[in-house]
Amino acid sequence: MHKPILFAILALALLASCPQVLTSSAELDEIDVVVPKSNNAGLLSIEAVRKIFMGEKSSWVGGKRITVLMLAPGQPERGVVLREVFKMTESDYTKYFLQAAFTGRVQAAPKDLPSAAQMKARLAANPNAIGYLKKEDVDDSVRVLLQLR
Repeated sequence: MHKPILFAILALALLASCPQVLTSSAELDEIDVVVPKSNNAGLLSIEAVRKIFMGEKSSWVGGKRITVLMLAPGQPERGVVLREVFKMTESDYTKYFLQAAFTGRVQAAPKDLPSAAQMKARLAANPNAIGYLKKEDVDDSVRVLLQLR
């Protein structure tokens, strides 16, 4: 008797959460991979961005160390970057960087930031950083190197 009620509640909860998930995905028309305005890096291909974000390429032309910035787990923008750049799920991403750090393939995993405002502040403070923002969060403090759709 209680099982049908429990299933109905779970079904309603799932249906109630679906529009929110669809809305947040639909709102992300474009995510831009960005660097500070002072960084002279040119436009990058998706493959070049992937190598940078995965730690396979760790310095800019000229030898300056790249700092990769990510938004914290749960942010819709992060989901797009994981899917389009890393080609991974959140758990695959975590496993990759744990293993890469343990084996010495990467010196440091990307730094997680809680918000777009924090992303812009960290980019402004580090001319060698790279990160990403929703198109509407991009302003004249950053330069777009790649657009993800």
